[in-house]
Amino acid sequence: MNMKKLFILLIFALTTILVVSGCSNEQTKPDEEQGAADEKANDVAEQEELEVIAEEGNRFEAGAFQNPETCGGCHTDIHSAWSGSMHRYAWENDLYQADYLKASAETDGFTDVFCAECHTPVSVRTGQLPPADGSLIDDTSKMGVSCDYCHTVSEVVEPVNVQTISEPGDAKQGPRGDGDSPVHEVEFSEVVTDASFCGSCHNVDHPTSGVAVIDTYTDWKEGPYAAEGIRCQDCHMSPTPGVAKNPGKSAVMGEERDHIATHYFPGGSAFFHERQGDDTHAEMSRQMLEAAATLEAEASKTGDGLELITRVTNVGAGHKIPTGVTYIRKMWLEVTVTDESGQELFTSGHIIDGNHVDEDAVFYRVLFKDGDGNLTNKSWRAEGIGYDRRIAPNETDEETYVIPVQEDNINITVRLMYRSYSQESINESGLDNLQVPSIEMARTEFQVK
Repeated sequence: MNMKKLFILLIFALTTILVVSGCSNEQTKPDEEQGAADEKANDVAEQEELEVIAEEGNRFEAGAFQNPETCGGCHTDIHSAWSGSMHRYAWENDLYQADYLKASAETDGFTDVFCAECHTPVSVRTGQLPPADGSLIDDTSKMGVSCDYCHTVSEVVEPVNVQTISEPGDAKQGPRGDGDSPVHEVEFSEVVTDASFCGSCHNVDHPTSGVAVIDTYTDWKEGPYAAEGIRCQDCHMSPTPGVAKNPGKSAVMGEERDHIATHYFPGGSAFFHERQGDDTHAEMSRQMLEAAATLEAEASKTGDGLELITRVTNVGAGHKIPTGVTYIRKMWLEVTVTDESGQELFTSGHIIDGNHVDEDAVFYRVLFKDGDGNLTNKSWRAEGIGYDRRIAPNETDEETYVIPVQEDNINITVRLMYRSYSQESINESGLDNLQVPSIEMARTEFQVK
């Protein structure tokens, strides 16, 4: 065979290989694309099925969830901590109940189950609500967010509006799964170790308008703490503000661990705990508030008098401050300017008649817009956000006051104050004789010569 024929044969062979290979690739590509599409479709179908279960199914007979007192027999310390927590009193709380019943009356019962999903999830999942007065609720359900609800959640469908799947039964879900109990099975669950577990209640969207009523989880998810891997559990199931270890046992017969998650769940609810006579939980709440922010201020004389600049920095919370039901809470700046003799020259944010806060104060909170465009603190009327001034993690809020004073040797005191319930919300709920105290979160004092 001469070189010319050999060259032609080689070209032919190479062309054949390329054509066959090309056909093969063209055939494989649609197969791969179809496989990916099928997998995506299956994922979507599974997600939709879980959402239906979370919203329409997920219902059980009364008594399906264990009473927390049963758990307390072995998990003594954990039960003791939980027993004074806001989780325990999510339902049996006169301040919440007044607001809950008002919402029920104004919405013809529309909010009954929606709100109760967070505050008494067992009663909703066992068909004991409505009616809103709780007359059908058993003792287990009255205990708010209890042991067997949390430790039998098998999946978080979406971290909002309590879209979780419950599987009450003998198996209890925990953060380790290597324990041994004579009473129930112990299983490890990634669910209880993930922040989305907390987000299922601590993110709430209005059921019709879609307005973010509570966005604590979203704040965290979009912030620096999530990026650093610091979860809700790391701060709120820790013995002190911030991340800390709590060595001990989870049960009386359990083994020693380098860390047992505490179940005090401290937040900013010192006022509630003080009314309960619970000094331990109240002090933990105060510590959380005091660790949340720093306050700095500086002042200088100008032609208009005194220019005061304040800076509040969120140094201790992985979410905005304030957070949660910020529409019935208040965080604000209290400013006092006096002369050498102590005579007040200027004030802002002081308490006025009726135990209200001076309405011209600088407030950190959220207020909604109702259907008429008016500001409201009633979450069930939320059609939009009307006011939102809060401080994100590691961020600073600055305010400038221009104070018309010309005196020398001026004393200035600035305080960052907090109320977990505004006096207005208390009065609107029919608890007029209850006076809400103000808690100091931070303070700075100085003199301008």
